[in-house]
Amino acid sequence: MLEHSYMTDKVKVQRSGIDRRGVFARSTIKKGEVIAVWGGHIITEKEFKRLSRKIFKDIENYATKLADGFYLVSCTKGGLEDDDFFNHSCNPNAGIKGHIMMVAMKNIRAGEEVTYDYCMTDADFACSFACQCGAKNCRKIVTTDDWRKPSLQRKYRGYFSWYIQEKIDRRAKR
Repeated sequence: MLEHSYMTDKVKVQRSGIDRRGVFARSTIKKGEVIAVWGGHIITEKEFKRLSRKIFKDIENYATKLADGFYLVSCTKGGLEDDDFFNHSCNPNAGIKGHIMMVAMKNIRAGEEVTYDYCMTDADFACSFACQCGAKNCRKIVTTDDWRKPSLQRKYRGYFSWYIQEKIDRRAKR
């Protein structure tokens, strides 16, 4: 099991205008380049619910659903890892490949915050939040149902996690 995440040395965590801390490019990251590979602990839905009651106030903010009944969390004892600080943007510069790999969707300049749209990974939680990304096309409210929007499915084709892409494909066959 990959317990620790990989993050390219081309990024660093620092203060962010989106949400307290974020991940920023130290140098240019080229389109298609791997930025991070998320590691951690794979837990069941039952463990996820137990952790959310006992340890984490907002575990859903730091969990990635991998398949029905399974989640990836960076830590099972509280605390956060650097890869937990990738912020949401409605105009992201990074996306997801497979389950756990983040790649640049376009060239990212040094000093630019690396962001992805949470609809690429998040579904099946009852969660929403007021967006602070500041993008011209900001949705204002981000929900775990946003992956269902055809406009976002077109915009992010090829950059959804495997789990979300499977959900999209099943809906398209109906």
